[in-house]
Amino acid sequence: MSITDKTRKVLWGQSGSLCAFCKTPLVIDASALDSESVVGDECHIISGAPNGPRFDPGLSPQAIDGLGNLLLLCRVHHKLVDDQPETFTAATLAQLKANHEQWVRERLTTSSEPEPFRVVRDRMEIPTHLVRVTSAKVLLDLSSGCYGRYDDYPDDLTDADLDCVAAFLQNLTDWVDLGLNEPSERIDAQKSVAETMAQLDQAGLRVYVAREKQQLRGGVGGPSTWYVLHVRIVRHDDPSQILVGDTPDASGSFAPSEGGGP
Repeated sequence: MSITDKTRKVLWGQSGSLCAFCKTPLVIDASALDSESVVGDECHIISGAPNGPRFDPGLSPQAIDGLGNLLLLCRVHHKLVDDQPETFTAATLAQLKANHEQWVRERLTTSSEPEPFRVVRDRMEIPTHLVRVTSAKVLLDLSSGCYGRYDDYPDDLTDADLDCVAAFLQNLTDWVDLGLNEPSERIDAQKSVAETMAQLDQAGLRVYVAREKQQLRGGVGGPSTWYVLHVRIVRHDDPSQILVGDTPDASGSFAPSEGGGP
């Protein structure tokens, strides 16, 4: 089977000749010396090749090249979604396609601009206490899926202590931004973060964290969940620490977040 001319025309029309991922125009105008250039790809959400990304043996050849299994992307994002099939699953790409085609329809039928993106916080989701963390693995697990962070630390630290804090926060940022999709990456991250946590501990500093669920609103889609991580570094003798019940972590102590983030 192959993609029919009609299917191609419908796909490009419904997609507005734009990348569903970044909205980049996929047809470049002709220059004084050359004709137009097509820089987009008709991408399969579910590959028809057994070793291809998101392959599903239950999908028929007709469905493989059907309109519902095709997504218009620029070549950069085509490579991205096929290189990272565990991140960009078939369900994720199908939703991306639906959102983009809805956005194109709305742009063609109304002159109003989409609502600007904004983050909305729910008071009930704002943590009142942060939990002490002594394990790099636990810290990375809590950081996974968080798209923002609130950092806090004492304002009267020595230069040496500030260097420890800066190294720890930057290290955590670098590893979380990397994505940690491979087991080897996660193990390397745990070792690296554990080293900077040990440096904090030697300086008499402790790490407390909590996750907060927020909402990302705006654009053409509905509200989506947006997680952020609260990180607070305190001295070992900080009086705001509270010992609570049995030990959920190595110390079982908590630190208040003072009403929702530094």
